[in-house]
Amino acid sequence: MMDPILSLAHSIQTSPGVYAALLGSGISRSAGIPTGWEVTLDLVERIAALSAEDTLGDPARWYQVKFGKEPGYSELLDVLAKTPAERRAILHEFFEPTDEERDDGIKMPTAAHRAIAELVRDGFIKVIVTTNFDRLMEVALTDVGIVPTVISTADATKGAAPLVHQRCVIVKIHGDYLDDRIKNTEDELASYDPAMNAYLDRILDDFGLIVCGWSGEWDQALRAAFERCSSRRYATFWAARGKLGARAEKLLTLRGGHLIEIDGADKFFLQLQEMVEGLRESKAAHPLSINAQVSAIKKFVASPQYRVRFHDVLVDEAKRVRTLLDSAYPVEATPVDAATTKARFDAYDASTGGLQHMLFAAAHWAEPYNFEAIRQSISKLVPPSLRGGVVRWLEMNKYPGAVCFYAAAFGAMSGGNWPLFKYLVEGRLVHGGEEENVLEHLGAINVVNSEAANTLHAQNRHTPVSDHFMVLLGKLSGAEDRERDFERLEVLLALHYLGASVEGGRYTLRGRFVWHHSGKSIQRVLQEVERDGDEWPPLKAGLFGGTKTTVVSLVESLIENVKKMANHYY
Repeated sequence: MMDPILSLAHSIQTSPGVYAALLGSGISRSAGIPTGWEVTLDLVERIAALSAEDTLGDPARWYQVKFGKEPGYSELLDVLAKTPAERRAILHEFFEPTDEERDDGIKMPTAAHRAIAELVRDGFIKVIVTTNFDRLMEVALTDVGIVPTVISTADATKGAAPLVHQRCVIVKIHGDYLDDRIKNTEDELASYDPAMNAYLDRILDDFGLIVCGWSGEWDQALRAAFERCSSRRYATFWAARGKLGARAEKLLTLRGGHLIEIDGADKFFLQLQEMVEGLRESKAAHPLSINAQVSAIKKFVASPQYRVRFHDVLVDEAKRVRTLLDSAYPVEATPVDAATTKARFDAYDASTGGLQHMLFAAAHWAEPYNFEAIRQSISKLVPPSLRGGVVRWLEMNKYPGAVCFYAAAFGAMSGGNWPLFKYLVEGRLVHGGEEENVLEHLGAINVVNSEAANTLHAQNRHTPVSDHFMVLLGKLSGAEDRERDFERLEVLLALHYLGASVEGGRYTLRGRFVWHHSGKSIQRVLQEVERDGDEWPPLKAGLFGGTKTTVVSLVESLIENVKKMANHYY
């Protein structure tokens, strides 16, 4: 099953404007904003102080005993403030920052508010329903250039434009702190005006929901709105610390929703916004189309005067891809299963698509002064160190670099650019703190374990990554016999791997050629060597020991190794 936050991010990214946010007091907690009930209790304490009495730590009970009723926000303000100016002065203490508080980030929009505002700015969210009285959401939206329509009374719903025509609407179902009609007590929260109910019903019926910071325990009228809405047109995601209470759990079940366990609203919305942005970038076309990217690379590779530009285009694209993948697919994500693994592979392929094409073209034509830029762009895709995270995701972090390495090697082979081919396969790469030959890290059989790799296919394969790379690279070359060309590449890589690791006693770099076509791919390479002898182009570039004798010896060793592996496949 896909990680709920990843599922939510995917839904938001693919269906902009479909999800509404339902925010409770927990969203403003880290800003130091009190809840409405906390404000009420503070006002009770002030009333008690005026009477020279002590509430003994239970202001609600003190008020009930003294006045025979539950404390009410509006009534308390009437006692303490006789004019609108005095009322605003009292409320400002709770909801508006002093200069010192502003400097300390207190009573200012939180990271959650700002992440939501960015989702609104980018068109992913347009409706925000909140039980909060504060104006932090409005401030955060204004800071990103969005002036929201604010509906905080039943009267305001009657003249509001249809939701589909609004850029952003904030529905403050319990009112705004400067309006004395706010709902705060249990009796006040028991029901809403019919006009507000109707407006809320439309939202719950027409939109998916992202619930955060609301416990679902105290707001009877809002719970009733959930219960009235039978539509499950779009999903509901409820982000909460730990397990939900009984009432909230009932509402989530009623909506057929999904629980997302979080460490706090700030971290949740930041991660969500980064995931949505990362998914959008991984699927969106780069500012240059792939054709334009390839055309630019061909121009830059043609002349030494463009060597810096050539370097910057490739390396900057690699950095962009790595950054967006780290954001959208963090190594800490859970769960780890076939669906989430396949989704990650798909994103890696999509995000590196442009770079694959550029590297294939660049490798075809590159001159020696271009070689290092090509190798750097590949290495930028492979994190050098392993930080904490899920083992499978840490291992798969090499995959973007691997597919781009193969694209470059395939381009060099197709273009007969054997000096570059040699430069690439003799490269060193650091991953997990270990510096080894690039094929130790990026060889298809080494890049990810077979269980994960087989999620790429409907049925298990002997060499799942190789099979997948063959399809991808075949699209780059447009060759008539892509299987034959790809297996030739794998044989050449295996020969180098074998030659470079003889002293270490390593086996071989397995690929499709081991089981496919009964070893014909190896024989075809041997025929090339027999035909050209020491003039075989790869030998003239210094590969495989540089002589016919050395490469024939490697081929014979490879054939023996393949025979030993025959029982593994047949």
